[in-house]
Amino acid sequence: MIKKLLPFAIIISHVSSIQAAEWTLDGRINQDMAYDDNVRMQSGADKRSSFIYDFSPQLNAGYRSGATQLTANVGYGVEVYSNKLETVRHKVNTSIAGNYQTQSVNYGLNVSYNLQPARNVAADDTGNFNSDAARTSWSISPTIAYTLTEQDTLNASVQYGQSLYSKDDNATISDSLADNDNIGFNLGWGHRWSEQYTATLSGAVSFYKSDGDVRKTNNNSYSLTLGNRYQFNERWNVYLDAGYRYTDSENTIAGFAFNNTSQGFLINTALNYKGEVISSGLSFNQSMNPGGNGELNEQSRVALNFSYRLTETLTTQASTQYQKTKSVSTFIATNDRSNITANAALNWKVSPFVFLNASYSYRKQIADRNEILDQFVNGGVDNADSNRIMLTLGYNWQGLSLSR
Repeated sequence: MIKKLLPFAIIISHVSSIQAAEWTLDGRINQDMAYDDNVRMQSGADKRSSFIYDFSPQLNAGYRSGATQLTANVGYGVEVYSNKLETVRHKVNTSIAGNYQTQSVNYGLNVSYNLQPARNVAADDTGNFNSDAARTSWSISPTIAYTLTEQDTLNASVQYGQSLYSKDDNATISDSLADNDNIGFNLGWGHRWSEQYTATLSGAVSFYKSDGDVRKTNNNSYSLTLGNRYQFNERWNVYLDAGYRYTDSENTIAGFAFNNTSQGFLINTALNYKGEVISSGLSFNQSMNPGGNGELNEQSRVALNFSYRLTETLTTQASTQYQKTKSVSTFIATNDRSNITANAALNWKVSPFVFLNASYSYRKQIADRNEILDQFVNGGVDNADSNRIMLTLGYNWQGLSLSR
């Protein structure tokens, strides 16, 4: 996949003319040592605890020349478990982003590739933490923004993404892992009313398709959103995006076809404060998210985070989140659920290059499905929770910078 990304980087870098250029290179290495008392989020005799070692290096590169800017990130990780029933997990995270700016137009391109255990993203994806599968996803998004006046901007973008799943030895009759792809189109207008306040209006169309052994789904979704951004001062800011969406779905399950329509609201709002000692944020989000179980989900999320700088080198952090997931593409064999997480951490900046982080994490998943249907189709997974304590040792390489 990395070979597929390189041509995009070459195309973007050749757009600039021969002039002053700057190259940068930096990176980091994280080592996580953790203990989780319920790795697979199961209950009773099915619970598995394990010590986990995670080694994750990442390299970042940048290029800037005149109106052209290019950044690239390449990361690799490996998860090793002390529980012999668990296998070694591999992770890859690669992305390339570039833009070219003229007097009135900004062209952009973002490409990403990600490989990781499906259970690591289960809360936002399938809700199945018991999966042994690996999830491979990639996306590409070209963008263009045109400056009409000093206050007005038109922008358009296209997003295409695909998620693929490896074979899952623990899959139930529902085969909850289904390859899927989606494409979206967005057109928006922004107006800056003042230095503090900006408003936007955007329309979007997206198409989601999944192809599983049991369930096949086609979804068309249309939305219109009004956005607001207000910067009170250097420390306080607030934004509110609110819109309406309509979704039309066609499902084929075990050879039987079902149609379903749904409508609702899209919301993305937050109030943030960033001070010299204290920083905090409160946010609420409701959006559409395709899942690997062959459904299109509406996810509502409320989150609160807080950080306090004890000294120049010590910072404490705390956060909590509640997320509600509800299928909007079908009323059959749904995977509706609630996920609760809470985290607390203490970060110590040992030196400009080395940091140490100690943290505790709690998570809980509450199923909201028909119990009889769930027992037959989804394997009867009970509500479960887990506790994880973790120590992270990180090294930040300041890197190199070269100009000509």
